[in-house]
Amino acid sequence: MIHKSTIDKRTFKSVTLSNSLLCLLISDPETEKSAAALNVDVGSLEDPVDRMGLAHFCEHMLFMGTDKYPNENEYQQYISKNAGSTNAFTSELNTNFFFSVANQALEGALDRFAQFFISPLFSDSCTEREMKAVDSEYNMNLQNDFWRKFQLFHNASLAGSQYNKFMIGNLKTLQFEDTRARLQEFHKRYYSANVMKLVIYGQQPIEILEGWAQTYFEAIQNKNLLPPSYNVMPFDQTNLGQLIKYVPIKNQDYLELIYIIDNLYPQYRSCPGKYLSHLIGHEGENSLLSLLIKEDLAQELSAGPSNTMKLFSEMSIRIKLTQKGLQQYLKVVQYVQGYIELLKQKGPQEWIFKEIQAIKKLEFDFLEKGDPFNYVCTLASRMQLYPIEDVLRSPYLMEEYQPEQIQKITNQLTGDRLIMFLSSQNYQNQLGNKEEYFGTEYSQTKFLEDITTVFNNAANNISPLLNLPPQNIYIPEHTNVLPLQNGLPQFPQLILQTEQTDLWFKQDDRFQVPKTVIQLRINTIETGYGKLSKTEAIAKIWQALLKNHVREFNYLAEMAKIDASLQLAANGLEISISGFSDSISRFVIGMFQKIISFKPEDYQDLYESTFVKITQELENFKRSQPYQQVHSLISVLLREGSSFETQELLDQLTNITFNDVIHFSNNFLKRCRFEWLIMGNLVKEEAIQIVEKSLDLFKAKTLKYEQVLQIRPVMLNQKEICNYTYDLTEPTETNSGIVVHYQIGKPDLRTQLYNDILQTIMKTPFFAQLRTTEQLGYAVFSLLSDVRGVSGFTFLIQSNAKCPNYVQDRIRTFINENLNKLITEMSEQDFEQFKNSVKVQLQEKDYSLIKESARMWNEVQKHQRLFDRRLQQLNILDDIKLSEVQQYFRTHLIEQTKQFEIHAVSPTHKKDQEDIKSDSLLFSSSEKFKKKQGLYPDYYYQ
Repeated sequence: MIHKSTIDKRTFKSVTLSNSLLCLLISDPETEKSAAALNVDVGSLEDPVDRMGLAHFCEHMLFMGTDKYPNENEYQQYISKNAGSTNAFTSELNTNFFFSVANQALEGALDRFAQFFISPLFSDSCTEREMKAVDSEYNMNLQNDFWRKFQLFHNASLAGSQYNKFMIGNLKTLQFEDTRARLQEFHKRYYSANVMKLVIYGQQPIEILEGWAQTYFEAIQNKNLLPPSYNVMPFDQTNLGQLIKYVPIKNQDYLELIYIIDNLYPQYRSCPGKYLSHLIGHEGENSLLSLLIKEDLAQELSAGPSNTMKLFSEMSIRIKLTQKGLQQYLKVVQYVQGYIELLKQKGPQEWIFKEIQAIKKLEFDFLEKGDPFNYVCTLASRMQLYPIEDVLRSPYLMEEYQPEQIQKITNQLTGDRLIMFLSSQNYQNQLGNKEEYFGTEYSQTKFLEDITTVFNNAANNISPLLNLPPQNIYIPEHTNVLPLQNGLPQFPQLILQTEQTDLWFKQDDRFQVPKTVIQLRINTIETGYGKLSKTEAIAKIWQALLKNHVREFNYLAEMAKIDASLQLAANGLEISISGFSDSISRFVIGMFQKIISFKPEDYQDLYESTFVKITQELENFKRSQPYQQVHSLISVLLREGSSFETQELLDQLTNITFNDVIHFSNNFLKRCRFEWLIMGNLVKEEAIQIVEKSLDLFKAKTLKYEQVLQIRPVMLNQKEICNYTYDLTEPTETNSGIVVHYQIGKPDLRTQLYNDILQTIMKTPFFAQLRTTEQLGYAVFSLLSDVRGVSGFTFLIQSNAKCPNYVQDRIRTFINENLNKLITEMSEQDFEQFKNSVKVQLQEKDYSLIKESARMWNEVQKHQRLFDRRLQQLNILDDIKLSEVQQYFRTHLIEQTKQFEIHAVSPTHKKDQEDIKSDSLLFSSSEKFKKKQGLYPDYYYQ
C-alpha cells in the first residue's frame, strides 16, 4: 500500500511493466494539468574519463528528435501548444526528464516522450549544435560560486576515483569526431527499462493511465542491467583533514565544514541526520548561530545531510562569516566543534526527536497538492531511493527513535573526517593554484597544528552560552477544521474598512486544512521612503537589523511550519504569515509586538558588520548572471518611484551613519496605511480581532489611500529606441546580457488575452531559433512583463557567443521575419490550439491555500479586486478571432512599436559591441533616461 496524507483524495497505483519498468500512476480528477517524469538510474559519475559531460550531453540530445518524431522541435512544440512545460537535469547518480501538459494532450505527450528512451536520433547536425549548447551552459556557470566549490570538492577526492570528475562538459571534453558514436553507445549501455522509474499524473482513471504506460513505454528495451554501484570510498585519511581556501566570484566570506559520515539512506525511517541538522542548524535561543552572531563572527548558518554515491553521506555546516569571523575563523570552528561536543556529551534526547517527529507528521498529514510538473519530477527521483510504499512520505518519516544511531553519527563529526572550505576575495593572488575547469584560485593543505589543536581541545572549550533549544511552544495543539457551511463567499470580502485599514477576508471553502494565511502591506511615506535613494539604503540596514531582532522568536515558529517573512516593499513593508491556524493564533500578535519593540540602539555592536553585509549584497548584484541583472533592471528603469540603481544605493551608503538608522526606525512606521488579506481556517470575527489588536499595537497615525506614494511607469514613445548600456566589470565574465522590451500599455481583460496568446505562440519558436539553431546562448527567454500595470513583451538572452548589438539584431530579425510570417500565415486550426492552451491555464485550479491566497493578494495589491478575473477572461476567450490577434501583433510589435533595450556588455564582447553600430539612443544613467520620457499613472493606486 502506498502511504498518502490524510487529506489526499488522489488515487495512486504502482505497476511494473513487462520490461521491468516500475511506474507510479496518479489519478487526480480535479487537475487541469497532467504531467509525467522518467528517471534513469545513471548520472555524471558514469561519464567516461575521456568524455566528461557525456551523461549531461546525452540528456540534451534526447530532446532533439527520435525515429518516430524526427523534427527536432516536435516534442517542445507539442508541449508548448498544449499549455505545458518541459525540463530535465543530470545529477551525479540520475538523469530526470519531466513535462506538464493539458489533460487532453497527455497521451500524445507520452507517445513523444517515450521515444526518447526507445529510438533517439542523435543526428550529426544536432550533435554539433547541442554540444555548443552544453558549452554555453558551462560558460554560464563559470561565474557561479556553487559550481566552483562543487568542482573543488570533487577534485579533492582520490585521484582516479569515480567521484573525481567534471560533470557539466564543454567543447574541450566533448568535441571529438566520435562523439555521436559515444552518445549512442552511452544510451545503449545505460538506458535500460529496468533501471528507470516512471511517474504519470493525469485526470484520467488509473486503468487508462496504466494502459498508456503499457502502450508507450513497454517498447523501451530491458537490458537487465545492474544499476551503477560504487564501493570504493573517494575520501580516506590521505585526503580528509584538509583546508581548501578559494577565491569566490561574489564578495562574501564563507566557512563550510563537510564531514564524511556513514551512509544515512538505510536509516531513512529513524533519520539521525535530520535530528542533528535540526540542532546544529537551529537559529533560536541557545543556538550555535545565536552565539556566532552575538560575537559578531557570523550572520547566517545552515546545516544538513546529503547522501553521495549510495556509499556515504555528508554533513555540511555552511556559515556566512563577518569580516571579524574570517579573521578569527578558528574561533568559529571552535564554537562549531564545541557545540558538536556538547551534543555528544548530552546524548540523544527523545523529547527533541518526538518534537521533530510530531511536526513532520503534521506536515505530511495536511500536505496540500503541489504543481504536478515539479511533483512528478520529485517522485521519480525518490523512486530510485525508497520502497514504493514510502515514496510519498519519505521526507516526512521519523518513525523509529534509535539513540544509538544518532550517537554514532554524532561521534563521526570529527576533524579527521572533515574537509573544510574557506572562501574570500581577500585571498586574491595569494593561493597559488588555478582549478582546471572554472579557473578558481585555490590552495589545498592538510590541517596544520592550529586547526588540529582546536579539534583536540573542543570538548574542554564548550561555550556556556551553548545549549539545547527550548521546547517549541508553537507546535499545534489542535488541528480542527471548521465545518463547511453553505453560502460561504467564493472570493474575499471587505469586512473591515476605516480611513487607515482595509481588511479582506475569505473563510476557506475548498481545501479543508487547519491552516491560515495572513498578508499585510504597511504603506508609508515617512523619511522619504520610496523617493530618496539614501532612505532606501538606510532601510536595507534597518531591515537586516530588524530580522536579527526577530530571528530567535520567529525560528521556533518556523520549525513548527509557520512561514513568517518580513520584506521591504515598493511603498512600505510587507509581512506574510502562513501555517497551522492554532499556532498562528498564538504567534501573530507576538511577532508584531517584537517588530514594534525593535530599537537599533540594542544592536549597535552589529552595525558595522551589517553595513558591510548590505554593501556586499549590492556589490554582488554586479557579479550575478548577466541575464538576471538585465531582467531585474527592467522594473528599475521603467518605473519612477521606489526604483534605484545599485550604484546609486552604494554611493549613498558612504554617507550613512548609525544615527540615520535610529532616525529612520523612529519615524518609518509613524504614519501608515494597512492593507490585509486573511484567508483560511478561521471565521471573520477572528480575523477582525487580529487586525484590531495589531492596530492597537502599532499606534500609527493615519496615511490616507490618496496619500500613498505613486509609483508611475515610464511611457516609451515610438520615435526612438532607447538603450541603456553598461559594462560588466568582472574580468572573467564571458557572457553578456541583452533585453529587448516592447512596451504595450495598460491591458484590459481582452487585450491581456491577446498578450497571453501571443506569448504562447512565440515562446517555443524563439527558443528554437535563437538557442537551438543560432546557438546564441544557453539562457534564452521570451516573457510577458508587467511594470506597475503596464504590459510588455520582453526578449531576454545571455550570450557568450556574440555581443549585445549582434544579438538584439537577431532578436528583431526573428520578430520582424520569423514570428511575423508565423502569425500572418497561421491557420485557424493552429490558432484555436494556442487559444486552448491559454484556456487550460485559466482553468487551472489553485491547488493549495497558499496558491489561492497569492492570487487573491495580487488582486488586493493592484487595487483591482477582480477576484473572478479568470472566469471573466474565460467568457471572453472563445470570442477572440485570429484577425484580432494578428492586427494587435502588427500594431505593437511591427508597426507602432515602443522599444527599450538593456545591454550588459562583457569584457570579451566590448570591441565587437563598439564595431557593430546601433541606431538606438544610448543612455548610461537611469535618471537622464527617465527625464526624457513621459509617465503613465500609477495603475495600482487609481
